[in-house]
Amino acid sequence: MALTPGNRLRVSFENYKSLFMRLALVCSSLLLLFTAGFTQTPAIYDVVIHEIMPKPSPVVGLPPYEYIELRNISAAPVQLNNWRLAVNKREVLLPAFLLQPDSLLLLCAPAAVSSYNISNIRGIDRFPAIADDSALVVLYDASRRVIHAVDYHQGWYAGGKAGKGGTSLEMINTAFPCSGKANWMASPAPAGGTPGITNAAAANTIDPGKPDLLFTALADSMHVLLQFSGTLDSVVAADPAHYQLSGGIQVTGCRVVPPLFNRVELRLGTAVQPQEIYTVSTTGLPDCNGATSNMYISATLGMPQLPVVNDILINEVLFYPPAGIPEFIELYNASRKVVSLDELQLCARNASGKLAVFKKMNTGGRLLVPGQLLALTTDKDLLCGYYHCRSPENIQEISSLPSMPLDGGDVVLLRTDSIVIDELPYSSGQHFPLASELQGISLERLQYGLPASDGANWHSAAANVGYATPGSLNSQRRGDAGDSLNIALLPEVFSPDHDGTDDITKLSWRLPGPGFVGNVTVYNLQGKPVKYLARNMLMGNTGYLPWDGIGENAVVLPPGIYIFFIEIFNLHGFVERLKRTVVMARKLN
Repeated sequence: MALTPGNRLRVSFENYKSLFMRLALVCSSLLLLFTAGFTQTPAIYDVVIHEIMPKPSPVVGLPPYEYIELRNISAAPVQLNNWRLAVNKREVLLPAFLLQPDSLLLLCAPAAVSSYNISNIRGIDRFPAIADDSALVVLYDASRRVIHAVDYHQGWYAGGKAGKGGTSLEMINTAFPCSGKANWMASPAPAGGTPGITNAAAANTIDPGKPDLLFTALADSMHVLLQFSGTLDSVVAADPAHYQLSGGIQVTGCRVVPPLFNRVELRLGTAVQPQEIYTVSTTGLPDCNGATSNMYISATLGMPQLPVVNDILINEVLFYPPAGIPEFIELYNASRKVVSLDELQLCARNASGKLAVFKKMNTGGRLLVPGQLLALTTDKDLLCGYYHCRSPENIQEISSLPSMPLDGGDVVLLRTDSIVIDELPYSSGQHFPLASELQGISLERLQYGLPASDGANWHSAAANVGYATPGSLNSQRRGDAGDSLNIALLPEVFSPDHDGTDDITKLSWRLPGPGFVGNVTVYNLQGKPVKYLARNMLMGNTGYLPWDGIGENAVVLPPGIYIFFIEIFNLHGFVERLKRTVVMARKLN
């Protein structure tokens, strides 16, 4: 094209336009570079997910919108440009925002921004929906490194009305950002949450726990998955030297699984063999706070097989729990197979005989080994805070249980292909007839070899164990009951002086079957009752009652000889009355 005055002007204009656009791009880059100059590369947990509103309705006092709040807990500003927020794998990009130290940013849908009278808020296009019942929320930096992750479920609300809507979940202590459920609670704020301001739940708590090894799963014969109770130090946990497997199998490599870093995948040198049981052990694994576990550091595993009828049994149910305490269903592996819980599901059978909604367990492939008990509940902390969970490693949280009406119902255990494995038709009439109050008392299976449908194969849990035994041996059993009544009071001389030696005496027993009731009264040598240890107490097959030398009304009794009068009976006419003597000694002042 020939250069004329007209097109020369046009070319000049295009050149200036191009120059202007390049200048704008350079200025934008310099601006980001300038702001970034005041920041540093963020480390994991520098910015945390601080508050979540999963279910804003029914409204308590806040606008009816979902939101997620971030907090910079580091000492330096953090530029959020090109960071990503994922909710159940649905991701959105975050806009440029310089999050100052110890400051908050509220993220929500653009339509919700004007409803909050705060400046530290940003509307995010296509803000991901936050599931009401459970969600995995992950915060990634611009390099797609995990900065923080939260895997919440309804159990984090710890029961009550808060979980029904209008109330957020708040982090309690930012010093423990990776402690999971133990460091979160329903917002105690009157409005139901604290978007953009300090959490109402904030408190200076202690470290919530240690990284216990909870259970194992198998990805295949060459890869074992270990599930821990808390987030591990991902650098230390990636060293194979911290893991040992029985049977001479070497651990040749391992990977700490993001984004929660509470699972470790082990790569084995040789394959796990079918029908063999192995033990995996860990040593010196710290969590993200530096704490290590010295108690629950081993677990068993094997190649899982499909269960058939009566391989896995329903062993105990709590269908009428105390107020605010969750129900539970306990399973028992009565077979010689290792079974994956991902192959099982629960449901109720309604009055017409039809199966209700299936409840998948979704435990990440947890294995149930031969002879193992496992109680399923929606909130482990609440359950074990009320009952004595003697084997907490045998308690498994799941998102929901089948409906269990108080007057009676039908609980069905089946495979994921709908093959029924066990079924329990239960009713309140199966409880011990002399029980005056049924709330809070579980039903225990008496014998594995008899069907769950046999109403006589169930009995109320004993009083001496707290009326339920989730995750541990039933208090009422037939199979291993003694041949006769055995009572012992030991030591025969005790000294309640709190020196750590013989401070109490124990009345222990072994009974010939379930359904025995006991009365235990302590008398002095003058024949006066000084302590009622049990009154019409439903007793377990085995158990004990301690006595510390304190009488009724907390009276400190004098040293001397005391007589235990024991009466044991059942509803079949058995009555036994016994006496045992003990000497209480006290130090002279």
